[in-house]
Amino acid sequence: MKIKSLIREQDGLVPVEVEINFIPGLPNIQFLGLPDQGIRESIHRIKSAIRAQAFEFPKAQQILVNLRPNHLKKSSRGLELAVALGILWESEQLSKPDTSETWVYGELGLLGEVFEPDDLTREFEPDGNVLVWTGRGQNSKATFDRAVMSCLQDVREPEHVPGVVREYEVTRPEQDLALQFPERQARLLEVIALGEHSVLLAGPAGSGKSTIARTLSALLKSPSQDEMHTISRNNRVEGEAPLRWRPVVHPHHSTTPLGLIGGGVPPFKGEITRAHKGMMILDELLEFHPRAQEALREPMEESCIRIRRGRYVQEYPAEALVIATTNLCPCGDWVPRARVVCGRSLKKCQSYAERLSGPLVDRFQVTFFTQKRETGGQVLATDILKRLEKAREFRSVLAEKDVRFTKLASRWRFEDLVLDLPSFYMKELFPQELSSRRRELATLRVARTLADLELQEKLEPRHVETALKMTFEPFESLKRLGN
Repeated sequence: MKIKSLIREQDGLVPVEVEINFIPGLPNIQFLGLPDQGIRESIHRIKSAIRAQAFEFPKAQQILVNLRPNHLKKSSRGLELAVALGILWESEQLSKPDTSETWVYGELGLLGEVFEPDDLTREFEPDGNVLVWTGRGQNSKATFDRAVMSCLQDVREPEHVPGVVREYEVTRPEQDLALQFPERQARLLEVIALGEHSVLLAGPAGSGKSTIARTLSALLKSPSQDEMHTISRNNRVEGEAPLRWRPVVHPHHSTTPLGLIGGGVPPFKGEITRAHKGMMILDELLEFHPRAQEALREPMEESCIRIRRGRYVQEYPAEALVIATTNLCPCGDWVPRARVVCGRSLKKCQSYAERLSGPLVDRFQVTFFTQKRETGGQVLATDILKRLEKAREFRSVLAEKDVRFTKLASRWRFEDLVLDLPSFYMKELFPQELSSRRRELATLRVARTLADLELQEKLEPRHVETALKMTFEPFESLKRLGN
């Protein structure tokens, strides 16, 4: 006989066909179709549960359980109930109902309790009209006959049933908005939060780099329900409450390239995918291994990761706002164009600065040097958020007539950005030594964000000239570092 159940594949559940047959032999269960160790261990739970519920385990019969498709390695938490019910149906201890449109999925206890697997919240697209689940919640006790009734007669659609749209709670982290920032830093927060431009924060210890990074998360745009669904899938951890806001991933500087971007056999997702639709903070960038730094170049550019390991090919999303912080000298105080008394030798400073990967730094659209003592007035983070909400509302109105505004400024193409600028101006705009097309694109994208903050539909030359101070001038200072 055949029963429809589910197995885990990456972050989701996919259908599997459970085929059960009896042949003469020792009374045991034999799984076929590449089961993992967890499925093999379920043999003892199935035996114990059948006997504890006063049913008889087949005698002098070897039970073959084939899991199709055969070529995929299987991992599942709910095959136990499907196999147990299949044995009882095949041995005619229970009358077999019509299961053509039914997925049987549930964990078993040693005494026959049926538990609802918590991975039912994962995405699953059924090919039938009937959705069922076993048991009546976490730790619900039900004998097999009652489990059959709940499977086949009590068809319900609670929020955790596969295929049912779930409503996610979204809560902005208000505690991170109770801060004040100098005007220069407040302006940076506005630009980064609105356009979601990747940024490298360099400067002395204690100059507010980590505070800026932490506050940025609370200033980001509120995620949609579709985005929260994706975030939940990428960050679901057993035993932890679901996220209510965009994720903030903060890998330690000892994290390997494999941990940052993912890999392995079969491939698994890395930290950059966990940060999808959120932020990844690389604190003390120069302390990361050079290979780990270089591994981030492609995902920062393409917003996705493509991994091939043997016969496995996997693509993971990586649309994350990357924030990196670093000191530029072993003393921690030196920044370009600042007078600092440094006790380290020039050779040591140059050696430390050489850890900066030029191609990686070029991926950061904005470079910002922090200072220990900022001049100017203080701006509340709540006031920054109000200004951002006005700009987002302005963009949403423009998006109704111009499809370009449906995308963040940091995702605009070069061709779309230069439509508003005179051709003669573009020829004279950038300095001759600006050889990187990526720098030009970053400058235009930041300029688009500056125009959005001023509620201007057209990009103007003054926006580009202001953007150069955030994208080109600091970048050139880093290139000349230590010279």
